[in-house]
Amino acid sequence: MKTGRDRDEWLDEYRGFKKYLNQCVMCQSTGYDPVKIQVKEGLYFKDKAMEHFHPLALNEIGLCLDCAERFEAIQGPGREA
Repeated sequence: MKTGRDRDEWLDEYRGFKKYLNQCVMCQSTGYDPVKIQVKEGLYFKDKAMEHFHPLALNEIGLCLDCAERFEAIQGPGREA
């Protein structure tokens, strides 16, 4: 996965890609939505997206899997925030 300036330049060039990105509300990690990217047509687009970003699935409240585990450990299973 590329980071930094190259990734920013690619995002500036393909501004429409931002709708395929997810961002965790807790850690602010950014990655592509693995479900949305599968319905996107165009192998070049998918390959470049996967080169610049990692897959990032979010739960219903916008937390990545790592943050969701930490949040549940703090809150206790079954408790709402």
